[in-house]
Amino acid sequence: MTRPTKSKQLNQDKGESKMRKTFTTRKLTIYGGLLLGFIMLESPLILVANQVEPMIMGIPFLFVWNLFWWAFLTVLFLVAYLTNWGSASRSNPERDS
Repeated sequence: MTRPTKSKQLNQDKGESKMRKTFTTRKLTIYGGLLLGFIMLESPLILVANQVEPMIMGIPFLFVWNLFWWAFLTVLFLVAYLTNWGSASRSNPERDS
């Protein structure tokens, strides 16, 4: 078995650094918003909103709470989709042609 030379190791290290993911402000905002939305819907914090009395437009507060966070997450996923959130490059070659 042969050991790779230092020049090969340096070239491999350079290739790995190019593939490393970077977190931009936009990605961190989307991740943070998703985390916040899921925590507000799925954690025990929903017990804060588990009240009937503050009726909003005739709907109990718990339903309004769920509808608001559901709409928040839906809009956030739409923004993430439109900004190519998961892709490595900003432009999509299929859309450009």
